[in-house]
This record gives sequence, C-alpha cells and structure tokens, in this order.
Amino acid sequence: MKSKSGRAAPEPEELVYGRQSVLEALKYQRLHQVYVLEGQRGAVINDIVSLARQKRVPLAFVSPNEFKALVNEVQGHQGVAALSPPFRYLTFDQLIQSARADSQAPFFLLLDHLQDPQNFGSIIRTADAAGLDGLIIPRPRAVKVTPAVRKVAAGAVERIRIALVNNLARAIEQLKQEGFWIYGAEADGEEPYYNLDYSGPLALVVGSEGRGLSRLVRRHCDRTVYIPMQEKAASLNVAVASAVLVYAALARRQGWGN
Repeated sequence: MKSKSGRAAPEPEELVYGRQSVLEALKYQRLHQVYVLEGQRGAVINDIVSLARQKRVPLAFVSPNEFKALVNEVQGHQGVAALSPPFRYLTFDQLIQSARADSQAPFFLLLDHLQDPQNFGSIIRTADAAGLDGLIIPRPRAVKVTPAVRKVAAGAVERIRIALVNNLARAIEQLKQEGFWIYGAEADGEEPYYNLDYSGPLALVVGSEGRGLSRLVRRHCDRTVYIPMQEKAASLNVAVASAVLVYAALARRQGWGN
C-alpha cells in the first residue's frame, strides 16, 4: 500500500519481548528487528542471536538506556525484544477449513469475552500444549493478542490458530451445523465435567472473569458442565479451569488410562 506521497507505507509492527517469545517468533515468522540488551548471556540468548543471523533478521545489541526507551515500562522483558508484524488472526471459515484438513474431529476452545491478558496468555499456552485445533474469540469487548499476552504464552502464540468472530453465539450455531457438540463451563452447570462424551467434533466454551458465560452464549450450548469443588473453596481461575477441562476432554478423546 502506498501513501499520498507515492511511497510504500511502512508495515505495521508490534513489540514482542521475553526470551522464549522472541525465539519462537523467530522460528515461525519474519521479524523486522531483534534487540538484545548489552551483557545478556545464556543458551536462549545464543539461540536467538544465531537464528536471527541465520535468517538475516537485523540484530542490534543496545545500551540499557536504548533498551528502556524501546520497551518503555514493560516487565519481564528478560533483556530481549523484537519488532514483529501484527498477529494474524484467521476468519471463522479459515479456522474451520484448516482444522478439518488436520482432523476429522476438531477440538476448539471458545472464550466468551475474556478480559485479562494473563489469563488469555495462559490459555493459549495450554491450548498449544494440548494440541487444540484453534481458539475462537469475539472481536468486541475481549482481550486480543498483545505483547503482554505473547509474553505469558511463551511462544505458543506463534503456533496456535486464533479466529476472531463478530458474534460468538452465531459462531456456536455455525459450529453446530458443522457437527460440533458445544459444552459450556459454568460453576452451576448441569453435569460434572467427567460425565460427558468428548468424542467427535467438540467446542468447549469458557466465560469471562467474574461474569462467566453470557446469557445468550449459555443458551446456545448443548450442555453446561461444572468442576466439583469443596463448598468452602472459591471458584477456579478461568485459565486453571480451562486447563482442567481441556485435558479431561483430551484424556477421553485419546483413551489415556484405558
């Protein structure tokens, strides 16, 4: 795309920081620039430097003042940062098509207006580790992939498919037409999570922090499930609950322990 002056407009870019996040980004995409704070040492730093040079990505060793100006006030940068093209979301149709190409029974996780970057990053990391076929998030009023999310996900963002949809309830109905069973997680769900059949095309839906599933999304689920807890216990963090449900479903689907 060209600007009014006739010159090509600069490509948008985002900050990636943290050693593992930058290393994984180097593996899976073309970065614009890598910055290493002077004096940094370690195996991962060596891997970053080697891979950046191998892929001919511009690499700069910068002073503390230069690095501080780059990362501003972010925490946990571990002395490494990079400039990356913006995260590329899939459309709903692209997600379905790519997942069907890999599996006859795709397994998705839907996030109903999650707000916290820490939770989102943790869920992305779980989804990647479990081999889920993708995440689906709503475009309005929900956390997106940010530098903070990338850091928490520790590189998993580069490997997981994430689709943005305008309306989560409508996406659920489309999934049903595609043959998916939809299970929503709620503290007052109808059945304990261990009682359900997780075989076949499956989508788990988890709600936002504090509010849980929205009324409309809950109404579109085939079943609602809960994780049993002691009466005196507080509810589980959404990222922890997601991990419990994802791995319970995966164990059934893979026949672990049978």
